[in-house]
Amino acid sequence: MKPRYQAILASALISLLALGPAQAQEHNNGQSVPGQADAQKDISITDISLHQPATQGQGQTELYFSLTNNSHTTHLLTGVVSPACSTLVGYHTDQENTPGTRHLFQHLALPEVTTLVFASAGYHMLCVGPVAQVLTQPNVPVTFQFLGGSSKTVSVPVTSGAR
Repeated sequence: MKPRYQAILASALISLLALGPAQAQEHNNGQSVPGQADAQKDISITDISLHQPATQGQGQTELYFSLTNNSHTTHLLTGVVSPACSTLVGYHTDQENTPGTRHLFQHLALPEVTTLVFASAGYHMLCVGPVAQVLTQPNVPVTFQFLGGSSKTVSVPVTSGAR
């Protein structure tokens, strides 16, 4: 593994230890897909924050988070939504952003017993069409949707300024 990736992984692991899990609401709409029932109970969402640019019009609002699949079943993330954004899309800091990148979080496999980190120095989400009235709140809801119809809504702190 390259030293750069080792450093990113080490810092992500340290930050995971420092922050506890976000408060969450779980929802299962009763649709059953084999092996996917109650996926929201198997997934932990931590280290989540919505970052606004320091100066309005100078950058975009970005969503950072970690997803942990605590089960022995692979789950599929099928969407992420929030009333704070018209749309949330995938983004990568250092690579060309293609339609596949933008739609990454509409079909993202969450491997069994694995944590995926989406931080500022790599893949994360951009808030397209930020809703100013909602973003004035200290926390906003963000809902993660899973194959089979279950979802988990977390309260996300809104921060502004330099990262």
